[in-house]
Amino acid sequence: MRVAIFAGGTGGHIFPGISIAEKFRKEEVVFFCSSRKLEKDIFKNLGYQVIHLNINGFRGKPLIEKLLWPFKLANCCLTAFAHAKKYRVDRVLLMGGYVSIIGWVLSKVKKLKLYIHEQNSILGSANKLAYKSSITIFTSHFLNLPNEKLTGNPIRKNFLNKNYDANDNRNKVLIFGGSQGSKYFVENIASTVDSLIKENQIIFQTGGNQPKFKSDNIVYKEFIDDLPSLFDEVKFVICRSGATTVAEIQSYGMPAIFIPLQNSIDNHQLLNAKAACSEGGGIVVEEGESAAEDLINAIGEIQSIDLIQMSKKMKKDIHFEAAKTIANEIKQN
Repeated sequence: MRVAIFAGGTGGHIFPGISIAEKFRKEEVVFFCSSRKLEKDIFKNLGYQVIHLNINGFRGKPLIEKLLWPFKLANCCLTAFAHAKKYRVDRVLLMGGYVSIIGWVLSKVKKLKLYIHEQNSILGSANKLAYKSSITIFTSHFLNLPNEKLTGNPIRKNFLNKNYDANDNRNKVLIFGGSQGSKYFVENIASTVDSLIKENQIIFQTGGNQPKFKSDNIVYKEFIDDLPSLFDEVKFVICRSGATTVAEIQSYGMPAIFIPLQNSIDNHQLLNAKAACSEGGGIVVEEGESAAEDLINAIGEIQSIDLIQMSKKMKKDIHFEAAKTIANEIKQN
């Protein structure tokens, strides 16, 4: 048995795929992802066979790139076919994102067993194309689909057995925008949070974005390698609401202010955030004209709330066994 995992574009697709891969022997897995620096950095020391495909997303691109995209897709499909034959792939797992379109084509043409994982509270474009062809579609939220199995979202193993509790070490506030950082965060909220959060150090993940606002109270980091350990020092977070971010926050029980990406496909980040905050474990602030005022109010509110009670309302255990459940299903069918 060998499973091809198609995962690329963002850490939200990649990290759950890696969590599932850890339930197989390394020689049983081949990853297919894009050739961007993000993917190369994530996979470089993991020991998996990784095929980097020269493709990127379609939406929001200039007309010339859209016209060339089908030719890139066809070339990448041929590359995937060749490697699938070389490694004797007999199962395909799609994690969503544009790379998954290639995996779907591979499974159709080569008649391979197809499985899908959807991290978000709404089907992504690639998974929407492919799910009717799948043996099982694993979901993080119940979507009422045929062949659906609700598993939760696989989380990094370092988040297992982690909990929010009252301790004196929680003296930081963490701001992060997902695996690629957030230009909006860096440009729009650094000065606001600095003026409101005086008693706690602010850790601010920037991605590749260069901050202009400077403060002795803000520590800027391009990337955070060990998020679970940092969570142990954090009172609350301000963050985007990609599916993997939300799953890790729920698994830990971290009080959160979510600022969903305004132009996320099908507005999935807003839906993720609202679902996560439905019981009172977090606050949603939407981008827009009133965002600055809403964020000020949200910070004031979260600083006045019992964070232990807020944590209990955020906490969800469904994600802990997701990787194991998905891997076992793929192995047995």
